[in-house]
Amino acid sequence: MNRKYSKYSLFLVVIGIFIAYMIFPPINMTFGKWSMLAIPIGFAIYIAGVVLGIIAFVKKEKGFIKYISLLSVPLGILYILCLSFIFSGEM
Repeated sequence: MNRKYSKYSLFLVVIGIFIAYMIFPPINMTFGKWSMLAIPIGFAIYIAGVVLGIIAFVKKEKGFIKYISLLSVPLGILYILCLSFIFSGEM
């Protein structure tokens, strides 16, 4: 059974980034008092995508898609830094 971890990885990274960023401008989609839950849920989906990208890299899948999902790691680090400066540890 040939699974394509790299395709799942890219899909989860894109969905996770969208969900994690959607309460911030310019998207700014809010769901009332539950809007702040989008940040950890989206980031967890993003981390799952990165883990699948690492699995695809270790299993040496063919293609370039696995590198695209792993290139998003600096974006995740910048997102954590941005949240730490915005909320100053008071989330």
